[in-house]
Amino acid sequence: MITGVRSVGIYVSDQDRAKKFWMEHIGLQLIQDTPMGEGAGVPRWIEVAPEDKSVVLVLFTPEGAESFVGTFSNVIFHCDDIQKTYEELTGKGVEFQDIPRKEFWGWWATFKDSDGNTYGLGHKD
Repeated sequence: MITGVRSVGIYVSDQDRAKKFWMEHIGLQLIQDTPMGEGAGVPRWIEVAPEDKSVVLVLFTPEGAESFVGTFSNVIFHCDDIQKTYEELTGKGVEFQDIPRKEFWGWWATFKDSDGNTYGLGHKD
């Protein structure tokens, strides 16, 4: 029986830039950064996660999926206080496409990562 989601893939064009964004701007922790072959310039398997490790983000773009970089990601994050999170993240240079607003289903905002991928952010009252 499936009991949860372990990881979610995040399409990136520059793994170093993405790792820096997710760690320094969003505050996630590095789980692993492992080369996926031999030699310089090989892709790496990079995992970052929040402190509770409730989900792992894999910063990797498989061959043939490059066109997905810079699009809406369908990943929605949640937080305890969306206004406070918005203020903290914008203070760290995170670009919000939609500032926090109340919708009929709860609070909602969207932000972009260093590759222009867009994510939802919400919280329930």
